[in-house]
Amino acid sequence: MPRQNIAPKQDKGHVRRAKEARAPKVVENTKTALCIRGKKTSESISTLLTDMYRMKKPFSRMLGRRNDLTPFDDETGIEFLTTKNDSSLFLFGSHNKKRPNNIVLGRTFDGHILDMMEMGVTAYRGIDEFRGSAKRVGSKPAMLFEGDLWENEEKYRKLRNLLIDFFRGDVVDSVSLAGLDHVMVVTAVEGGPILLRHYLIAFKRSGTKVPHIQLERMGPHADLVLRRVKFAATDLWKVATRKPKQLKPKKVKNVTSNTFETVGRIHLGRQDLSSMNVRRVKALRSGGKRKRGEEGAGEGAAGGAEGA
Repeated sequence: MPRQNIAPKQDKGHVRRAKEARAPKVVENTKTALCIRGKKTSESISTLLTDMYRMKKPFSRMLGRRNDLTPFDDETGIEFLTTKNDSSLFLFGSHNKKRPNNIVLGRTFDGHILDMMEMGVTAYRGIDEFRGSAKRVGSKPAMLFEGDLWENEEKYRKLRNLLIDFFRGDVVDSVSLAGLDHVMVVTAVEGGPILLRHYLIAFKRSGTKVPHIQLERMGPHADLVLRRVKFAATDLWKVATRKPKQLKPKKVKNVTSNTFETVGRIHLGRQDLSSMNVRRVKALRSGGKRKRGEEGAGEGAAGGAEGA
């Protein structure tokens, strides 16, 4: 019996669109954060996860069920949940006797965990504990990192990069002044906890075009202590942060750019200085005559000496 060529079954429209949405892109979508509750969580950890879910809206997801996971011992559970929910950022909270009030903040690349950092929460005040202060949904925070540790120690540099990636939200070309409605201040001191403070930016009338800025305390406030860390391998980090060729700026001859300015270099041909039209200053002309006169006088004196 001859073999029949059977055409492959085509995916339905919603399946095809879902695959296209998760396929690699030149410009990726805004990163979504997945908030996960462990097998057991304390009241402060549950409140922290809920507050972070509210702060990251609309780029966040919260799992209702508890999950018995240990990210530093077995990464497959976190990788499965982040891939299933199409999230590249995750925040996992748990509580046990060995590591009380524990959170793990991390990110994934290509379906695998890229890096993650474990922190203990020694003190926490939620959003609902501060009345009358709330940010707009989807607004971007201004972030301020205080302390030399953010520059001098690698684990703090990695944590700063991870926090910026977690809270930056949608990538935009510019931000209006009215859109800056809250600021996050993260302070690191040698031998002390990491202090995370959140303030509402209130614009008050000043009588001029520039408004008067006033900071009002708002939640969340947290005191954190670093525990275990897992950094990405150097080769994997280079692949994850590589910029696509389509997004690289085209090279322009004799033009260089940096963070602050664009500089152009101009090459000129050799100039003929003999044809330049310069001012004939009288002092220069008389100086030339005087020089020639001195030379003539010197020659006459030399001739008289030879005749003698």
